Amino acid sequence: MQAILIVRHFLLAVLLISCAYTDLAQSKIYNFITFPAIFLGLLVSYVYGGIITEGMAGISLAGSLAAMGIVLLLFTWPYLRGGIAAGDIKLMLAVAAIGGLNDYFTVYALLYSTLLGAFMAVMVFIWKGRLREGLRSTASFVLSIGHVQKEDRGNYEKMTGLTIPYGSAIAIGTMIAWFVVEI
Repeated sequence: MQAILIVRHFLLAVLLISCAYTDLAQSKIYNFITFPAIFLGLLVSYVYGGIITEGMAGISLAGSLAAMGIVLLLFTWPYLRGGIAAGDIKLMLAVAAIGGLNDYFTVYALLYSTLLGAFMAVMVFIWKGRLREGLRSTASFVLSIGHVQKEDRGNYEKMTGLTIPYGSAIAIGTMIAWFVVEI
């Protein structure tokens, strides 16, 4: 079983490094990276822990699926509002498939990724000399609710004119969670 854990760690490392690179270099997170990572993460979780072990807190298929459900629950609204791209969701789904709810890994990864993304956004606002405008637009974006038209997607970028490589924030936040939870 130790070999399966090594495969799990290797898979996570390859996923995070490759997605951080492509997000920084090309502003893209590719399906040919995330989809196999999701499949392999679910497979590794199943091989290691079966369908369900230790409730859903251990490494298991059910734990990975539950973690993916949490990601979808938390990331769907920002995606529909245009605040994050589909690649960001797929990257976080892959992290959830690999890490599952083992020691709340995915919850920590979400937390650290979100905090790091917010920090990166504030730094970009400061760097561009648009802190007040950026914070005002962010508050408006976060507090607005309602139906989103298809043509309104990408709204946040239109509101601020600024973007951050959120996939990189996910990668770094997940690495922080990895060290907090796993080591």
